[in-house]
Amino acid sequence: MRHFPPAIAIAALLTLPATGLRPWQARAQEGEHTTLGGYGEIHYTNRTGPDTPGEINVRRFVVFLSHSFSERLAFRSELELEDTKVEGGEDGGEVALEQLYVDYSFSPAATLRVGLVLPPIGIINEVHEPPTFNGVERPAFDRDVIPSTWRDIGVGLVGTLPGSSGLNYRVYLLNGLVASGFSAASGIRGGRQEGKEASFANPSLTGRLEWARPGLRVGGSFWYGGSANQDPALGMGTFDNAVALVAADARYDVGPFMFRAVVANVSIADAQSINAAYGGQVGSRIAGGYVEGAYDILSAVAPASAQRLNVFLRHERYDTQAGLPAGVVRDDALARRITTLGLSYKPVYNVVFKGDYQLRRNRAGLAEDEQVSLGVGYQF
Repeated sequence: MRHFPPAIAIAALLTLPATGLRPWQARAQEGEHTTLGGYGEIHYTNRTGPDTPGEINVRRFVVFLSHSFSERLAFRSELELEDTKVEGGEDGGEVALEQLYVDYSFSPAATLRVGLVLPPIGIINEVHEPPTFNGVERPAFDRDVIPSTWRDIGVGLVGTLPGSSGLNYRVYLLNGLVASGFSAASGIRGGRQEGKEASFANPSLTGRLEWARPGLRVGGSFWYGGSANQDPALGMGTFDNAVALVAADARYDVGPFMFRAVVANVSIADAQSINAAYGGQVGSRIAGGYVEGAYDILSAVAPASAQRLNVFLRHERYDTQAGLPAGVVRDDALARRITTLGLSYKPVYNVVFKGDYQLRRNRAGLAEDEQVSLGVGYQF
C-alpha cells in the first residue's frame, strides 16, 4: 500500500479555484490523505484421476482504498473480484465488498469501528493476502470450519490494553448467521450474510484477544449468537439455535524457521431442529485444526540475501460432523485429512511464487485425490 506523493497532493490543491472550493475548505483538506493498495493471485491446479485436466484461473483481484479525514477519523474498504469475471447465466465469479468501515480513534486503547468488518477469528480470516501464507490455496480448514473470508456488519472497539506489553483486542456486535444455509459438508459457511440486506434478528458477539511480541503472536477468539432468523420452526428468540465458536492460534518466527497452529470448535445448539426444518444432515459440532512448519532455504545457501525460499509442510485435520444430533447418520468422508508440501519463493517481501503438492484423505477412504498447484501472488 502506498500514499499519494506530496507532489500530487500539492497539484490537487492548486486546482481548487477551478473546483469552486472555498479557501477554508482547502485548509480543512491539508491534513487528509488517501491510500490505494490491493492484492491478487493466479492459480494453476491439476488433480489426479480421470477427466481432471489442469485448470488456470485468476483467483482474486482486490483493490484497497482508504482515506484519513484526520488523525482520528478514517475510512477503509476492499473490493474483490473472484474468478476473473461475473457473467449472467454462468456459474462462478463474484464481485463483493470484503470490508467497508469507518474508524474513530479515541486513544490507542479504544477505536470505534462501524461497518462491514472481518470477525477476528483464526489467522487467515483477517490476514489472507497471498504473500502472508504458504500454499497456493488458503488452508481448507479456513473454508469449512472457520468460513473465511467471513464478513458481517456491525459496530465494535479495537485497541491495545493500557499498561500491557503487546496485548490487543477486538470486539464487535454483528448481524448473526442464518441456519437455513448450514450444511453437513461446509458447516456454517452458507449461513454467512456477508452484508447483503442482512437480517439483524439474531445479533452476535465476536472478539479476539492477542498477545504480540517480536516474532510471536498468540491469540484466542470467539463467536456467539443465534441463527434462527425468526423461523418459527427454530425459534423467535435472540439466541435461539445458538452457534458458539471458540478458536486459538499461534504464529512463531525464529531465524529461518516459521511455525503456525490453529484449532477451532463450533457448537450448534439445536442442529436437530435445523435438519428437521430444512432436510439436512448438519452436525451439532464442527472441530479441527492444522499445524505448519516452514524453513527458509536461502538462509543457509545465501545468508546475506533479503529474498526467501520457504519449504513448508502443513497438516490439516477437521470434521464437520464431529458431533451428531439424533437422526443423523455419520458420513466418514467429512472427517478430512489434508497434507500439503510446497515451496514459496519471495524475491521481495510482497510478491510470491508458489508451488505445492497436496494429499486429500478422509476417514471413509472415498473420493480421495491428490493435487499439484502453482501460483503467483502480490500485495501493495
